[in-house]
Amino acid sequence: MIKLVSLVVLVCFVTTVNAQMKNEVALVISPLKFEEASSYQAMYRHSLKKDMWSLRGGARVFVNTDKEIRSDTLSTRSGTVQYDLSAGIQYKLPISNLEKLYLYSASDLYFNSEFNQKSYETYYGYYWSFGVKPIFGLSYEPFDNIRLSLESRGDFNVNLQDYSAPGENRDQRFNFNAAKQLALGLGYLF
Repeated sequence: MIKLVSLVVLVCFVTTVNAQMKNEVALVISPLKFEEASSYQAMYRHSLKKDMWSLRGGARVFVNTDKEIRSDTLSTRSGTVQYDLSAGIQYKLPISNLEKLYLYSASDLYFNSEFNQKSYETYYGYYWSFGVKPIFGLSYEPFDNIRLSLESRGDFNVNLQDYSAPGENRDQRFNFNAAKQLALGLGYLF
């Protein structure tokens, strides 16, 4: 009985939310690093009043552990665990009379963390950085529930550590890479 009541409440909730179309769940992929598993990100957007402003949140997790390298009598392990968390705000920039196509600008605050184990060490090193990503993009809604987007991201990164392992922000206290990455998004509106 509890399962039936839960199912009815869930269907009512989804139907109510579906009519509003204020939420979006999207998969964002960097086309320049398509083969790398670390280029995939899950994103959530929530439209605020009048649909001009949206709140954004994103997450990326990459786990590549337990690599074992054997050579005769020597066995070594290495691996990495990475994650990014981001939150920000987005502003819609309409293009004249086009309803399904529009530009947008956004800004995300992010935290990046990485655990690395080198093949000759028995521990994981912990590295982290944070920063701001200015974003400019183009969005198109070919159907009522589908949104396609293309965005260009910059990166104001602040790194307060010395890296002893290869990393994206190795030995950089502050860097700015304009148009560091392009991102393609496929979103579902509900």
